[in-house]
Amino acid sequence: MSNPAAEHQRPLRVAIVGAGPAGVYAADILTKAERDFEVSIDLFDQYPAPYGLIRYGVAPDHPRIKGIVTALHKVLDRGDIRFLGNVNYGRDLTLKDFRDLYDAV
Repeated sequence: MSNPAAEHQRPLRVAIVGAGPAGVYAADILTKAERDFEVSIDLFDQYPAPYGLIRYGVAPDHPRIKGIVTALHKVLDRGDIRFLGNVNYGRDLTLKDFRDLYDAV
């Protein structure tokens, strides 16, 4: 499989829809993977802040939850993953939009 980003001398542009734990961890793994090219990751969510149900659905005073949020926060604080909130998939951006703008979704 050829790498479209390598052909254009730019980072491979990746969009991840959903900024819950799975989305953040997927972005983290992609940035840490051994590869011969650079990657640029945008993490989209319909909510204004990341972390999904960890933030919006679970009581924040649980110690284990605080630990998970801390780990997720460290991933996004590195600065190599961009978070874009208040984006509703299907209304604000469609699959076609993502495919036109990114090399991988």
